[in-house]
Amino acid sequence: MNDNSKEKIAQLALPKDDEYTDSHTVRNGVIIFVLIACAVALFWWIQTTTDAEPQPQPISAPKANIKASEVQQTNPEIPLTANEQSTSKLNTSNKVLEASGHIVARRIATISSRVTSKVEQLLIEEGQRVDQNDVLAELDSRQAAFSYAGAKAALVAGEAQYKELLSQLKLEQLQYERNLALYNNKVIAKDVLDTYELKIEQLKMQLRSRQALNQKAEQDVELSKYNLEQHTIRAPFAGMVIQKNAQVGELISAGTSGGGTIRTGIATIVDMSSLEIEVDIAESYIHRVLPGQSVVARLDAYPDWPINSEVLTIIPTANRQKASIKVRIKLLEGDARILPDMGVKVSFLANDTQRL
Repeated sequence: MNDNSKEKIAQLALPKDDEYTDSHTVRNGVIIFVLIACAVALFWWIQTTTDAEPQPQPISAPKANIKASEVQQTNPEIPLTANEQSTSKLNTSNKVLEASGHIVARRIATISSRVTSKVEQLLIEEGQRVDQNDVLAELDSRQAAFSYAGAKAALVAGEAQYKELLSQLKLEQLQYERNLALYNNKVIAKDVLDTYELKIEQLKMQLRSRQALNQKAEQDVELSKYNLEQHTIRAPFAGMVIQKNAQVGELISAGTSGGGTIRTGIATIVDMSSLEIEVDIAESYIHRVLPGQSVVARLDAYPDWPINSEVLTIIPTANRQKASIKVRIKLLEGDARILPDMGVKVSFLANDTQRL
């Protein structure tokens, strides 16, 4: 085979430059199309899978205010009260005024002692309910007990002296009657009879003095007994202990102490049945408030709990600095969740007169 034949065979076996370029371009386009189709299919599959799976709920901060119905659902052990069921249906669409105030107690007392002594026993804790005359604390009463015993002994001695003088008076009166008979028979002189008369008068005066001293001794006994009883601190009324001001071993006094080492109170007690609402109403809106007007109160701690209330009284004086008038509102419902000094918002409802 010559060289020309070999060259022709080689030309037939190799593609031309134009044909090679066209075939390469088509092949690349097919590959790109397949890649795009695969990418689209993969994106559609991921989107479909994501929509089908449940989305995780975002973790939110715990709510401070929980509706009564939510409490009922989450904690079946706390049933809805009858008050909540009734007040949840209150209509507040006819409110004429809104205001903010606080829960206050009309009956609150800091229990102290009339004597200065050391606390030996403390029988209360914060949050404890007490009845009237319940013992709250016991103070060191040994000195008062000694005084009480001494006063009773003095009274017994005075009564004995009174009886002794009384017996002497009876004896002198008997001798006087005998001497009077002798004097009438002219056996003795008049001066002897006069001496017995003077003795009788002296004994009567001593008896009067002794009787007065015995009365004073009785009062001393009562005073000593009263002072002894003051070492037992009792509750003046039924209520709840909201603050304990002393501890065992501390000194208690009715007055103030300059050094600050003597307490002036045992505890603070609040009568929970005397809780009410106090709000300050601006002078320009006080005409919208009337005694006996219906009010819906909502505690800041429980904003979804409406409390049925009514206007108790309007204090007949104004605050010059605030340009406001204080209004007292009576709570018609009692609940252990209502505490002194709680913040509260109230809505005054229109009555028949205001609707006209």
